[in-house]
Amino acid sequence: MIQQSCSEMSELFSLQTTLNEALDAFRAEIAAQNLPEPSLQTSESHPMDHITYLPSPVMFEARRAALACLGQLMVLIRNPYDAIAASSWSAIEPASLRLAADLDLATIIGDSEDGVSLSELTAKTRIEEAKLERVFRCLITQGWFREPREGYFANNRMSNIIKNDQPGFHMATTMNHLFSKTAVYFPDMINHPDPEYRKKTDPSHCAFQMAFNTDLPYFGSVSWCSTYPEEATRFALAMGGVGPSSDPGTAADFPWTEICKGKDALVDIGGGQGTLCCSLALKYPEIKQFIVEDLVDCREAAEANIKSKNLTDRVIFEEQDFFTPQKLKGKYVFVIQRVLHDWSTEDGAKILRQIRDVLNEESNLLIIESLIKPAVVSSTGPSLKESLSKLDNNVYSPVPPPPFVPINFGEANRNQNGLNVGLSALCNAFERTLPQMEEMIAKAGLKIKKIHATRGWPSIIEVGLA
Repeated sequence: MIQQSCSEMSELFSLQTTLNEALDAFRAEIAAQNLPEPSLQTSESHPMDHITYLPSPVMFEARRAALACLGQLMVLIRNPYDAIAASSWSAIEPASLRLAADLDLATIIGDSEDGVSLSELTAKTRIEEAKLERVFRCLITQGWFREPREGYFANNRMSNIIKNDQPGFHMATTMNHLFSKTAVYFPDMINHPDPEYRKKTDPSHCAFQMAFNTDLPYFGSVSWCSTYPEEATRFALAMGGVGPSSDPGTAADFPWTEICKGKDALVDIGGGQGTLCCSLALKYPEIKQFIVEDLVDCREAAEANIKSKNLTDRVIFEEQDFFTPQKLKGKYVFVIQRVLHDWSTEDGAKILRQIRDVLNEESNLLIIESLIKPAVVSSTGPSLKESLSKLDNNVYSPVPPPPFVPINFGEANRNQNGLNVGLSALCNAFERTLPQMEEMIAKAGLKIKKIHATRGWPSIIEVGLA
């Protein structure tokens, strides 16, 4: 008989207690906001699913803790052999999601509460009926779609976001295809038979080159995206699906009005299709001018997005290669978001030096990136209930991890840790820990002044001259 220590016995109880506290707080916040409880048994989207919705600090932290507990509990109670089988076969899940988006199943199904029959879906997609049924059942297990009665399939709040007019559509197609195909070759890249290859840190020696049979790096002035402009456009659209999960928190949890006061404009370097600038422009009408800088390949998608938000009088696109000297000199707030994680430390420092050279006493630089935290677990610490009771629901501040919840909040931080590896496979880059971020910034002749947490994946890092 296996003997368990008190700490092992308390782990399950502690996580259950924290989960209950998290769910109680989450439900209380829903009630306080007069929102319905979320459900997967309806075709209607929930108000929380809207791209502009921002959870209160208590709701955000309660959700983060609940996800972390659910992740830990799944590992605790699951048979390890079931877990390895699930991981080994899980590659088919993103492939099935991509297929659903490629076939536009969510749009075809529409808002029907009773669902659309498999035979009708087969006729409209021309996919063999039994195969399509297997795809649906696989996806429903992961929370995508629902089966209100046998053989009939309907949308839910998850599948609604992969309709062809939603930002998530491009994530499920373009980004899904890019990372799924590249990931297959990641072990071959890391464990390459040539020891010298394994030491490479440049973006031309990655799993991406193996997967797509090319010598080109994915990003850059001479790259896959510059050679195939349609790829750059698709990537920009896919990044528009990333913004909704971070832009509301980024916009709310930093004093944008204060920092932009008296400035010529806010400049988003490598800003893609302008999702951040548009989010800030809509939330802060007092900030009069925004500039989205990126390569010319992004112009079409950016200008279309800006026009769709009726912001052409305040948000403009300007061509700029961030490896070349910054053209703008003056009173600007320079922002660089989701860019540096695509480059090595050396290249990242080179990008930052182009900005450093135009910084002055009347300009600012903000880096918006994830900061990777360790996965260390402690059996001690304040309870979630105690930590939530101390939160100011008007100003966001993250709570410390409760007992047996990892410092990085585990499952709640899954996307960042997955992307950390995905970037290695795609371009030999990575999300950075705080020491790694400090190292890159110092190489550029800069230093960190202050770090702001947000209700989203990134931190906002104020940077100044060293």
